[in-house]
Amino acid sequence: MALEHTSWGAASERRMRVLVVESNLSAREGVTQALAEHCALTFASGQREALALIGTERPDLVVSEVDLDEGDGISLCADLRRQPQTERLPLMLLSGRASVQDRVAGYTAGADDYVVKPFDSRLLHARLRLLARIKGLERRGA
Repeated sequence: MALEHTSWGAASERRMRVLVVESNLSAREGVTQALAEHCALTFASGQREALALIGTERPDLVVSEVDLDEGDGISLCADLRRQPQTERLPLMLLSGRASVQDRVAGYTAGADDYVVKPFDSRLLHARLRLLARIKGLERRGA
């Protein structure tokens, strides 16, 4: 799926390109309903497909489920943080796993945010905007 470049919020801004890594079709639909109005979405069903798409599509942000049919979101985070070209790519994990241990594992692997399902679509959108703003400030300061 090609990524489009139209407005996110203000008319002068382009739409944020988000790669969603999710193998469950109903969960994909939930993320689509939450973000499609504000973001240009591309989907991958597993870790290997996500890594390939990141190399070709250059998303602005990655949102990954922790539990995937092929690979997992924790390993994806660790892989992305080890590569110089993706070490600063904003990365959010989504999961039904809500324990402190699960969240710590996600952050330790390199996730910038960890959202527990079920989520409120307004909160998910607001956290994506915040994450994009923080990462943008980091890039300008680096």
